[in-house]
Amino acid sequence: MRIGVAGKGGVGKTTIAATMARLFARRGYRVNALDGDPNPNFAAALGLPEAEIERLTRVPREGVMEERMGPGDEASLHLTRPFDEVVETFGAVGPDGVRMLTMTGLLGAGQGCICGQHGMVRGFVDELGALRPEDVTILDTEASIEHLSRGTVKSVETLLVVVEPYFRALQTLGRTVPLARELGIPNVYTVANKVRSTWDEATIRDYSNRLGAEVLAFIPYDDAAADADRHNQALIDAAPDSPTVAAIEEMVGTLIGSAPRRLPDRPTVAAASTI
Repeated sequence: MRIGVAGKGGVGKTTIAATMARLFARRGYRVNALDGDPNPNFAAALGLPEAEIERLTRVPREGVMEERMGPGDEASLHLTRPFDEVVETFGAVGPDGVRMLTMTGLLGAGQGCICGQHGMVRGFVDELGALRPEDVTILDTEASIEHLSRGTVKSVETLLVVVEPYFRALQTLGRTVPLARELGIPNVYTVANKVRSTWDEATIRDYSNRLGAEVLAFIPYDDAAADADRHNQALIDAAPDSPTVAAIEEMVGTLIGSAPRRLPDRPTVAAASTI
């Protein structure tokens, strides 16, 4: 299962992505966490120690992926090294065995765009889907809609668009859903975060319905999430019994039950891969 997490900045998408990753892993799934944000925070939200985070290196295209011609002279990117070797070289294995990789990053002040990195992320996610179909790969995207215009998330099977019950967040949802459909992403869901009232629920549900996007989860406003961030802790470690974690746990169960590619009910985490 390949899941992309999108949304306006500050809506809580990285916290949700990280908590999902840990919860999938605790259910026995092999989980790959890919940070597609050039301002990366996924590793911290997962709960990696600071020393591990400092050792993370952006995955380069050179020596990791190569372009090959397919049917109809269509080029695509493919891994040239075993995935576990890529993790060992550039990433880290975090809490609950989640494999963490940083996929994008700025080249420096005034050094231009990172357009090529977007294409590499798309190819990387596509390869994981082909070579490791029983893995759960979660791509945390940057806080914009550029990853949609560049097709970065084109290879995901499910896109979760995280929103708050505020107009600007809903505006972003309204721009994201049509672009995701243009890319041909099979499943596009709304995830309502920081919900305080039935009015909030109704507002988000009504807006989503008008877009034809199902609301997958209503996650309540929870001071524990802000407290965890304030202390640089993973939410699932700081407040494992919080309402937010409970709501995300329920969402993970829903995703497993409706997976585009059926996930095994009680998977066996594979030994080191040779792909």
